[in-house]
Amino acid sequence: MSVKNILKTCSVLLLLVPFWGCVATQQDMLQMQSQMDDLNNNLNNMQKNQADLALKIDRLSTDLNVFSENIKDLSTAMDRLSLRLDDLDAMFNKRVNAIGATIKKQQEEVETALLPAKLYNDAYNAFLNNNFDAAVTGFKAYLAKFPSGDMAESSYFHLGESLYLRERWQDAALNYATVLDKYPKSTRIPSARLKYALSILKFPEDKKLEALNYLESIVRDYPKSSEARTAKDYIAKLKSPGKESPRPQRRTLKK
Repeated sequence: MSVKNILKTCSVLLLLVPFWGCVATQQDMLQMQSQMDDLNNNLNNMQKNQADLALKIDRLSTDLNVFSENIKDLSTAMDRLSLRLDDLDAMFNKRVNAIGATIKKQQEEVETALLPAKLYNDAYNAFLNNNFDAAVTGFKAYLAKFPSGDMAESSYFHLGESLYLRERWQDAALNYATVLDKYPKSTRIPSARLKYALSILKFPEDKKLEALNYLESIVRDYPKSSEARTAKDYIAKLKSPGKESPRPQRRTLKK
Protein backbone atom coordinates (compact mmCIF):
# COMPACT_ATOMS: atom_id res chain seq x y z
CA MET A 1 0.00 0.00 0.00
CA SER A 2 1.23 3.43 -0.87
CA VAL A 3 1.76 6.15 1.60
CA LYS A 4 -0.94 8.07 -0.11
CA ASN A 5 -3.49 5.34 0.54
CA ILE A 6 -2.41 4.97 4.13
CA LEU A 7 -2.88 8.65 4.68
CA LYS A 8 -6.35 8.49 3.19
CA THR A 9 -7.30 5.64 5.45
CA CYS A 10 -6.01 7.45 8.51
CA SER A 11 -7.86 10.57 7.47
CA VAL A 12 -11.11 8.61 7.21
CA LEU A 13 -10.53 7.01 10.58
CA LEU A 14 -9.83 10.34 12.14
CA LEU A 15 -13.02 11.67 10.69
CA LEU A 16 -14.99 8.71 12.20
CA VAL A 17 -13.51 9.01 15.71
CA PRO A 18 -16.08 11.63 16.95
CA PHE A 19 -18.96 9.37 15.88
CA TRP A 20 -17.83 6.33 17.92
CA GLY A 21 -18.98 8.00 21.18
CA CYS A 22 -22.35 8.81 19.62
CA VAL A 23 -22.88 5.24 18.47
CA ALA A 24 -22.01 3.89 21.95
CA THR A 25 -24.28 6.40 23.59
CA GLN A 26 -27.26 5.50 21.39
CA GLN A 27 -26.83 1.81 22.14
CA ASP A 28 -26.78 2.48 25.85
CA MET A 29 -29.86 4.63 25.49
CA LEU A 30 -31.64 1.91 23.59
CA GLN A 31 -30.67 -0.62 26.22
CA MET A 32 -31.80 1.66 29.01
CA GLN A 33 -35.02 2.33 27.15
CA SER A 34 -35.60 -1.40 26.85
CA GLN A 35 -34.93 -1.82 30.56
CA MET A 36 -37.25 1.06 31.35
CA ASP A 37 -39.92 -0.54 29.22
CA ASP A 38 -39.45 -3.82 31.03
CA LEU A 39 -39.58 -2.00 34.33
CA ASN A 40 -42.76 -0.21 33.31
CA ASN A 41 -44.28 -3.46 32.18
CA ASN A 42 -43.34 -5.08 35.48
CA LEU A 43 -44.70 -2.10 37.37
CA ASN A 44 -47.92 -2.24 35.37
CA ASN A 45 -48.19 -5.94 36.06
CA MET A 46 -47.55 -5.34 39.75
CA GLN A 47 -50.19 -2.61 39.82
CA LYS A 48 -52.59 -4.88 38.01
CA ASN A 49 -51.81 -7.71 40.43
CA GLN A 50 -52.21 -5.34 43.34
CA ALA A 51 -55.58 -4.25 41.98
CA ASP A 52 -56.61 -7.88 41.56
CA LEU A 53 -55.38 -8.62 45.08
CA ALA A 54 -57.31 -5.66 46.46
CA LEU A 55 -60.43 -6.87 44.63
CA LYS A 56 -59.97 -10.34 46.04
CA ILE A 57 -59.47 -8.88 49.52
CA ASP A 58 -62.65 -6.87 49.10
CA ARG A 59 -64.50 -9.96 47.98
CA LEU A 60 -63.03 -11.94 50.88
CA SER A 61 -64.05 -9.18 53.27
CA THR A 62 -67.56 -9.27 51.83
CA ASP A 63 -67.63 -13.02 52.12
CA LEU A 64 -66.43 -12.75 55.71
CA ASN A 65 -69.14 -10.25 56.48
CA VAL A 66 -71.73 -12.53 54.91
CA PHE A 67 -70.29 -15.47 56.84
CA SER A 68 -70.38 -13.42 60.04
CA GLU A 69 -74.04 -12.58 59.41
CA ASN A 70 -74.75 -16.21 58.69
CA ILE A 71 -73.02 -17.13 61.96
CA LYS A 72 -75.17 -14.60 63.78
CA ASP A 73 -78.29 -15.98 62.10
CA LEU A 74 -77.18 -19.50 62.96
CA SER A 75 -76.51 -18.46 66.55
CA THR A 76 -79.96 -16.89 66.74
CA ALA A 77 -81.48 -20.01 65.24
CA MET A 78 -79.58 -22.16 67.75
CA ASP A 79 -80.83 -20.00 70.61
CA ARG A 80 -84.39 -20.38 69.34
CA LEU A 81 -83.88 -24.09 68.95
CA SER A 82 -82.48 -24.29 72.48
CA LEU A 83 -85.53 -22.46 73.82
CA ARG A 84 -87.79 -24.74 71.81
CA LEU A 85 -85.99 -27.78 73.16
CA ASP A 86 -86.36 -26.41 76.69
CA ASP A 87 -90.08 -25.93 76.06
CA LEU A 88 -90.37 -29.43 74.65
CA ASP A 89 -88.41 -30.84 77.58
CA ALA A 90 -90.66 -29.03 80.05
CA MET A 91 -93.74 -30.21 78.16
CA PHE A 92 -92.39 -33.76 78.02
CA ASN A 93 -91.60 -33.75 81.74
CA LYS A 94 -95.04 -32.35 82.45
CA ARG A 95 -96.68 -35.08 80.40
CA VAL A 96 -94.48 -37.76 81.96
CA ASN A 97 -95.35 -36.48 85.42
CA ALA A 98 -99.03 -36.38 84.48
CA ILE A 99 -98.85 -39.94 83.14
CA GLY A 100 -96.96 -41.02 86.26
CA ALA A 101 -99.56 -39.38 88.48
CA THR A 102 -102.34 -41.07 86.49
CA ILE A 103 -100.66 -44.46 86.76
CA LYS A 104 -100.06 -43.94 90.48
CA LYS A 105 -103.68 -42.93 90.96
CA GLN A 106 -104.85 -45.98 89.01
CA GLN A 107 -102.58 -48.21 91.08
CA GLU A 108 -103.93 -46.68 94.26
CA GLU A 109 -107.47 -47.19 92.98
CA VAL A 110 -106.70 -50.80 92.13
CA GLU A 111 -105.05 -51.33 95.50
CA THR A 112 -107.97 -49.63 97.20
CA ALA A 113 -110.37 -51.83 95.27
CA LEU A 114 -108.39 -54.98 96.08
CA LEU A 115 -107.54 -54.11 99.68
CA PRO A 116 -110.98 -54.89 101.17
CA ALA A 117 -111.06 -58.30 99.53
CA LYS A 118 -107.48 -59.01 100.59
CA LEU A 119 -108.07 -58.02 104.21
CA TYR A 120 -111.24 -60.08 104.39
CA ASN A 121 -109.81 -63.14 102.62
CA ASP A 122 -106.69 -63.15 104.82
CA ALA A 123 -108.84 -63.00 107.95
CA TYR A 124 -111.27 -65.64 106.70
CA ASN A 125 -108.44 -68.01 105.71
CA ALA A 126 -106.97 -67.58 109.19
CA PHE A 127 -110.39 -68.46 110.61
CA LEU A 128 -110.66 -71.59 108.46
CA ASN A 129 -107.20 -72.63 109.61
CA ASN A 130 -108.22 -72.27 113.28
CA ASN A 131 -105.86 -69.31 113.70
CA PHE A 132 -108.48 -67.35 115.60
CA ASP A 133 -106.21 -64.66 116.97
CA ALA A 134 -105.07 -63.73 113.45
CA ALA A 135 -108.70 -63.93 112.30
CA VAL A 136 -109.77 -61.49 115.02
CA THR A 137 -106.99 -59.08 114.04
CA GLY A 138 -107.88 -59.36 110.34
CA PHE A 139 -111.62 -58.88 110.72
CA LYS A 140 -111.07 -55.91 113.02
CA ALA A 141 -108.69 -54.37 110.46
CA TYR A 142 -111.27 -54.79 107.72
CA LEU A 143 -114.06 -53.24 109.81
CA ALA A 144 -111.81 -50.35 110.90
CA LYS A 145 -111.12 -49.42 107.26
CA PHE A 146 -114.41 -50.44 105.68
CA PRO A 147 -117.14 -50.35 108.31
CA SER A 148 -119.79 -50.21 105.57
CA GLY A 149 -117.98 -52.44 103.10
CA ASP A 150 -119.53 -55.29 101.16
CA MET A 151 -118.05 -57.84 103.56
CA ALA A 152 -118.80 -55.91 106.77
CA GLU A 153 -121.72 -58.14 107.74
CA SER A 154 -119.69 -61.29 107.23
CA SER A 155 -116.75 -59.74 109.07
CA TYR A 156 -118.87 -58.93 112.13
CA PHE A 157 -120.31 -62.43 112.17
CA HIS A 158 -116.99 -64.25 111.75
CA LEU A 159 -115.34 -61.91 114.21
CA GLY A 160 -118.01 -63.05 116.66
CA GLU A 161 -117.30 -66.67 115.72
CA SER A 162 -113.56 -66.22 116.24
CA LEU A 163 -114.08 -64.57 119.61
CA TYR A 164 -116.60 -67.24 120.63
CA LEU A 165 -114.13 -70.00 119.84
CA ARG A 166 -111.53 -68.11 121.89
CA GLU A 167 -114.13 -68.12 124.72
CA ARG A 168 -114.32 -64.34 124.78
CA TRP A 169 -118.06 -64.51 125.35
CA GLN A 170 -118.89 -60.85 125.88
CA ASP A 171 -116.92 -59.67 122.82
CA ALA A 172 -118.49 -62.43 120.76
CA ALA A 173 -122.00 -61.50 121.91
CA LEU A 174 -121.35 -57.84 121.01
CA ASN A 175 -120.49 -58.75 117.41
CA TYR A 176 -123.45 -61.10 117.05
CA ALA A 177 -125.66 -58.29 118.37
CA THR A 178 -124.16 -55.93 115.78
CA VAL A 179 -125.20 -58.33 113.01
CA LEU A 180 -128.71 -58.49 114.44
CA ASP A 181 -129.01 -54.71 114.76
CA LYS A 182 -127.36 -53.58 111.50
CA TYR A 183 -128.44 -56.40 109.17
CA PRO A 184 -131.96 -57.53 110.22
CA LYS A 185 -132.63 -59.04 106.77
CA SER A 186 -129.40 -61.03 106.66
CA THR A 187 -129.51 -64.75 106.00
CA ARG A 188 -127.23 -65.08 109.04
CA ILE A 189 -129.90 -63.85 111.46
CA PRO A 190 -130.82 -67.38 112.66
CA SER A 191 -127.15 -68.20 113.30
CA ALA A 192 -126.49 -64.82 114.92
CA ARG A 193 -129.48 -65.24 117.27
CA LEU A 194 -128.39 -68.73 118.23
CA LYS A 195 -124.77 -67.77 118.86
CA TYR A 196 -125.78 -64.63 120.73
CA ALA A 197 -127.99 -66.72 123.01
CA LEU A 198 -125.23 -69.25 123.61
CA SER A 199 -122.70 -66.46 124.27
CA ILE A 200 -124.78 -64.69 126.93
CA LEU A 201 -125.40 -68.00 128.67
CA LYS A 202 -121.66 -67.94 129.42
CA PHE A 203 -121.85 -64.57 131.16
CA PRO A 204 -121.24 -64.52 134.91
CA GLU A 205 -124.64 -62.95 135.42
CA ASP A 206 -127.82 -64.89 134.75
CA LYS A 207 -128.92 -64.36 131.14
CA LYS A 208 -131.05 -67.50 130.89
CA LEU A 209 -134.33 -65.69 130.28
CA GLU A 210 -132.87 -63.49 127.52
CA ALA A 211 -131.20 -66.51 125.96
CA LEU A 212 -134.50 -68.41 125.97
CA ASN A 213 -136.24 -65.50 124.26
CA TYR A 214 -133.69 -65.53 121.44
CA LEU A 215 -133.80 -69.32 121.11
CA GLU A 216 -137.59 -69.34 120.95
CA SER A 217 -137.57 -66.54 118.37
CA ILE A 218 -135.50 -68.77 116.09
CA VAL A 219 -138.02 -71.59 116.37
CA ARG A 220 -140.85 -69.16 115.77
CA ASP A 221 -139.37 -67.14 112.88
CA TYR A 222 -137.27 -69.83 111.18
CA PRO A 223 -138.97 -73.13 112.04
CA LYS A 224 -137.45 -75.12 109.21
CA SER A 225 -133.85 -74.00 109.73
CA SER A 226 -131.09 -76.11 111.23
CA GLU A 227 -130.66 -73.36 113.85
CA ALA A 228 -134.31 -73.96 114.92
CA ARG A 229 -133.59 -77.63 115.56
CA THR A 230 -130.52 -76.73 117.63
CA ALA A 231 -132.49 -74.03 119.46
CA LYS A 232 -135.17 -76.57 120.41
CA ASP A 233 -132.53 -78.80 121.96
CA TYR A 234 -131.17 -75.93 124.05
CA ILE A 235 -134.66 -74.80 125.04
CA ALA A 236 -135.41 -78.27 126.28
CA LYS A 237 -132.16 -78.40 128.22
CA LEU A 238 -132.65 -74.95 129.72
CA LYS A 239 -136.21 -75.74 130.81
CA SER A 240 -135.16 -79.05 132.36
CA PRO A 241 -134.06 -78.32 135.93
CA GLY A 242 -130.82 -79.77 137.17
CA LYS A 243 -129.30 -80.30 133.69
CA GLU A 244 -126.39 -78.26 132.33
CA SER A 245 -126.69 -77.00 128.80
CA PRO A 246 -124.25 -78.72 126.43
CA ARG A 247 -121.59 -76.64 124.76
CA PRO A 248 -122.39 -76.16 121.09
CA GLN A 249 -120.19 -77.75 118.50
CA ARG A 250 -118.54 -75.68 115.84
CA ARG A 251 -120.29 -75.90 112.52
CA THR A 252 -119.11 -75.26 109.01
CA LEU A 253 -120.20 -71.76 108.12
CA LYS A 254 -120.74 -70.15 104.79
CA LYS A 255 -118.33 -67.41 103.79
